[in-house]
Amino acid sequence: MVPHDVSNKTPGTLLVARLHVDLCRLASAICRTAACP
Repeated sequence: MVPHDVSNKTPGTLLVARLHVDLCRLASAICRTAACP
């Protein structure tokens, strides 16, 4: 779990976290699409 209080983190950390989630969602969508003929 990621704490909601990110005042002690750099803005870049939150940006990378959001990008990571977006990449995971995209990869999941691609995998589902590739698995379905």
